[in-house]
Amino acid sequence: MTQALQINWQDSVIQTIRFKNRDYFLKRDDLLTPISGNKARKLYGLLNTGFSGYQRLISHGGAQSNAMLALAQLCQMIGLPFHYYSRPVPKWLRQNPLGNLRTALDAGMQWHITDNGLPAQQTEPESLMIPQGISMPEAQSGLQRLAEEIEEFCQDKRIDKLSVVTPSGTGATALYLQKHLTHPVYTVPCVGDRDTLEKLFRQLLPDTERYPLILDSKKRYHFGELHPELLAIYQDLLNSTGVEFELMYDAKTWLVLQDQAFDTPVLYLHNGGISGNESMLARYRRLNS
Repeated sequence: MTQALQINWQDSVIQTIRFKNRDYFLKRDDLLTPISGNKARKLYGLLNTGFSGYQRLISHGGAQSNAMLALAQLCQMIGLPFHYYSRPVPKWLRQNPLGNLRTALDAGMQWHITDNGLPAQQTEPESLMIPQGISMPEAQSGLQRLAEEIEEFCQDKRIDKLSVVTPSGTGATALYLQKHLTHPVYTVPCVGDRDTLEKLFRQLLPDTERYPLILDSKKRYHFGELHPELLAIYQDLLNSTGVEFELMYDAKTWLVLQDQAFDTPVLYLHNGGISGNESMLARYRRLNS
C-alpha cells in the first residue's frame, strides 16, 4: 500500500518575493502534497524503506505538532494505526480540539496523555517508534533530495553563491540539508536556544564537516509563547507577499532575518505547518479580547 503513496515534488516551486524592501527566493515546500513541508522530506526515507512487519506507528511531542499531523495523515493513507503521546493539555483543548490536533484525530490518531508525554519504555516489536519531530537518520534522504533541487536551481539561474535560511525545532532539516548542500544554511532555534540546538546537531551527526550557522534573536523567546511582534510580522508577510507563513517557527525566523545583512541572494525554505496557525490565532484572539 505504501508504494502507491508518492510525494509530488514538482509542486515545490521556487518563487521570488519582496519583503521590507528586500528580495528573497522562496522554496515552497509548503505546497507539497499529499504531505507538505519538511515533514514530507523527513518521511521520504521511511516511504522508501516501507512499513512491512509493523502493525502500528508510535510517536510523541506537542499537541499541536506538525510532525504529529504528518504522521497521522501518513498512517491514514497507508492503513496503519497511529498512537501519539503528549503531556497534559488545558481542559478546553481536550474538550474542543482544534488546529493540528483536531485534524490528526479526524485522521484516526489515537491520542494518549501521560505526565511526561512519553510512551512506555517497552513497546511491542511490531511497533515502529518515530522520534519527536521525525528527527531520525531516515530523514536524511529527503533532505538530500532538497539539496539537489536547490543546487539545480542555482545552476539554472547561474547563482554562484546563495544563503539558505530555515527555522529549526529539532534541527534535523537544517542539519541534513547542510550536509548535502554546498551553500551555507542559516537557521534560527525556535524551540530551545543555541546551546540546545548545537547539542541536537552533534547527537544527529557527531562527525559532520559543516554544521548550519545559527542566528540568534535579540530577545529570548520561549516556544509557544504569544508575542505581539510575532503576530505582526506574520500579518505583514501575508499582506506583503500573499503567502501565509507559520506563526511559531517562521514568524521568529523572519523577525531575526530583519537584523541580518547578507552579501548573497537569500533563499527561504517554507517548511509548511500553517495548519497549526488556527490554534495560535485563537490564542491571540483570546489574549486580545
